[in-house]
Amino acid sequence: MLVVIGIFLALQLNNWNAERKESDKEIGSLKEMRQNLESDLADCRYNINMNERMHSGCVAVLKHLEERTPFHDPLRVHYGNIFGSTVLTPNTSAFDNLKSIGFDLVKKDSLRRSITALYSERYTYLNKLETGYDAHLQSFDLGPQVYEKIVIDTVWKSGHPIDSMALMDDNAFKGVVRMNVFTRGYMVRIYQGFEKQILELMEMIDEELE
Repeated sequence: MLVVIGIFLALQLNNWNAERKESDKEIGSLKEMRQNLESDLADCRYNINMNERMHSGCVAVLKHLEERTPFHDPLRVHYGNIFGSTVLTPNTSAFDNLKSIGFDLVKKDSLRRSITALYSERYTYLNKLETGYDAHLQSFDLGPQVYEKIVIDTVWKSGHPIDSMALMDDNAFKGVVRMNVFTRGYMVRIYQGFEKQILELMEMIDEELE
């Protein structure tokens, strides 16, 4: 009888040790992921700020051209901000490590679903949007117009039209700037959605770590 009890206790101890190791792995993985998310959050907020600046620049330039007001120095900063895009570079080291170990390491179903939704679905969608539609707009639609008709003194800081009077009657130029007003506003909303999703996942991780 004592032998049976000893074997049972040994098995229980082994199971407990195994569970503790799995728990330690989960905690370590979640802590690393939270650090990754902090980096992603800072990147996301930078992109929101940059897209808001570019949106404001495009709106101001378009207003100047459509109202046919004389060019003046305060417009330089807006002309410097009509071109460009941003790319979020997520830090996926913790997610990649978790994927190699197995997502079952994360015991809570809702947390596991939120992690895979952000990294496998939302980040993939954002990358396609940034490197697909937006990159095409900047490189093939807006870019050639800017290179031909605008002097960018310093990117995102200063620029001026080569011929502002001619630009006022240039429907092609105004059309792509108008499209960029829409795109920059859309990208701001997309990044704001990511900011919210990242914060929610960070909160879920904090609750799990507690």
